[in-house]
Amino acid sequence: MSATPQAPPKPKDRHAIAALRERHGGMSAPLKEYFKEQQRVRKALREALKAGPKTIPELAAACKLAPPATMWHVMAMRRYGEVAETGEQNGYLLYALKEG
Repeated sequence: MSATPQAPPKPKDRHAIAALRERHGGMSAPLKEYFKEQQRVRKALREALKAGPKTIPELAAACKLAPPATMWHVMAMRRYGEVAETGEQNGYLLYALKEG
């Protein structure tokens, strides 16, 4: 009879991420750049909203982004509790930073 193959030993939880990075070579350069760009856009949106509530077209213009991309980021920020809808202006919802 053949023995069943044994799984490699499990790394301790605090070392799991380091072990995965070592095994897979870390994050690729394009992926790092993607996340940097995400952070840059969110920072720009937060800065624009510090001046007060804005609509998606206003945010897109202030951050030099396409409206669909702006909407995607604002919806992500809304989902994670960073922004909230505060009213309506000319048929568009207004978004503002949540205090806290």
